[in-house]
Amino acid sequence: MLFSRKNNTLLLILIFLTALAVRFLYFPNNIYFGFDQARDAYESQSIYKNLDLKLIGPSTADPKLFHGPLYWYMIGFIYLIARGDPSLPAAFLLVLNAVGVFLVYLLGKSLFNSKTGIIASVLYAFSFEQTQYAMYFGNPAPAVLSTLLFYLGLSLFIFKKDWRGLPLAFLGYGLSIQFEFFLLYLGVIAAIAILIFRKRIKSKVTLKHVLISLAVFILSISSFIVSDFKYGFRTSNTLLSSISKIEQGSGNIVISLRFYIDRLGLLFHDNVFPIKPSISKVSMIALIIFGALWVIRKKSNFSQVLFLLVWILSSLPLVLFGKPSLYYTNIGISAGLLIYSAFLLERLREKKFSTGIILVLLIILGNLSLITKQNPRGIINDIYVQEGMLLSREKAAIDYIYRESSGKPIVVASSTMPLFINTTWAYLFNWYADPKYGHLPYWAGKTAEGYPGSLPIWKSQEKDYQFFSIIEPTRGVGQGHIDLFLLEQGQYGEVVDEKSWGDRWYSQLVVQKRK
Repeated sequence: MLFSRKNNTLLLILIFLTALAVRFLYFPNNIYFGFDQARDAYESQSIYKNLDLKLIGPSTADPKLFHGPLYWYMIGFIYLIARGDPSLPAAFLLVLNAVGVFLVYLLGKSLFNSKTGIIASVLYAFSFEQTQYAMYFGNPAPAVLSTLLFYLGLSLFIFKKDWRGLPLAFLGYGLSIQFEFFLLYLGVIAAIAILIFRKRIKSKVTLKHVLISLAVFILSISSFIVSDFKYGFRTSNTLLSSISKIEQGSGNIVISLRFYIDRLGLLFHDNVFPIKPSISKVSMIALIIFGALWVIRKKSNFSQVLFLLVWILSSLPLVLFGKPSLYYTNIGISAGLLIYSAFLLERLREKKFSTGIILVLLIILGNLSLITKQNPRGIINDIYVQEGMLLSREKAAIDYIYRESSGKPIVVASSTMPLFINTTWAYLFNWYADPKYGHLPYWAGKTAEGYPGSLPIWKSQEKDYQFFSIIEPTRGVGQGHIDLFLLEQGQYGEVVDEKSWGDRWYSQLVVQKRK
């Protein structure tokens, strides 16, 4: 039989290798490296080089809330192995995302059967959204796997009567908070799922099982607990304040729901089939309604379908805190959609084999069309506004600068994002340029203090220097700032040569040589 245990193992290995190939298609030319990545490179390596142990990680949108430091501990060690080269930690994240193939299979098998698990893992391997999360060189990227662990644990606990699913779910929950703080909401989803399926939980859960699960959870979020004590319960107080303001945000509930539905449509577009946004929304809603009707009519597997619907709609409570406009608001949810789609496709395949196979192929081709169109350019601008900040272009720009300097001391200035913070270029020149060319450039212009990374500041008024102006991709940067930057650069001489990298004017990296 095709779906025997031995064949499934071989199929999964083949699917995993395919997922790796899809994710590494345009690597390393499409590695995104902006301020966040440079900051993470500095902070993560300082843990091991300077024994600078971290209790808090990267900042969130709220200046009083921080993600966990686990991501820095993970990539810092890899940076050390790579001697500062961002390519290796970026590759590590690609591989990590591909491992999700196995977790998706286990989830599909736990909820339905191995056939559904295999189909779901195939859809995951070719998912455009998942390739973007694989390329997402930042702390939310590993949350794809941790949320899969969370839902796998819940499914084992609820549907397989295995108490060990409970600590697994708690582990996935704690790791998810480490990587992306707003995934704190998964605790509400766990409570809802256990409440809905309480009659199915027939395994005898003892106090020992509960204590083990709590111990696993506390250990996974221990950095938050220690830092909260150290900083005067800053995180707890901020969370309580946010909850108390729910009523203020609920006044725009209609607008928030509209954004939420748009995001649901995007889930369909980036995972199932790339069609017009309006049709994607209708298609996604139709899938959800179909599942709801399935549950109401109580056909076979109605509990499993209900579980998947809870998963797919799990980010709905976030509308109480405002409009969910960020792409990764639904991080981890697409796997639930893919398993749900695999379930429907498997049922269709049983009745109409050719139709089911054709639909699977169409889904794969649709995702590949998005992958080949977008992934050579790197991460989508819905995730990182400053499209075009690719490591390959930055290295080419640095090579151009040193080549055109003709051996003279170099002075550089850049229009940066965030403004006046040279962390990105400080890291690139120190890691890439200094070992290759034997000297660093001087930095001219304003520099904000308190950020990692530094370059020698140009203070000399001598003329025997070669000046270069770096204009970062302008998407997300006000044109007024660019105009002011170029006006200021006029003091270093007129432009005698200009080199650009990128195929779109707003995503181009530009270097001007001045005399």
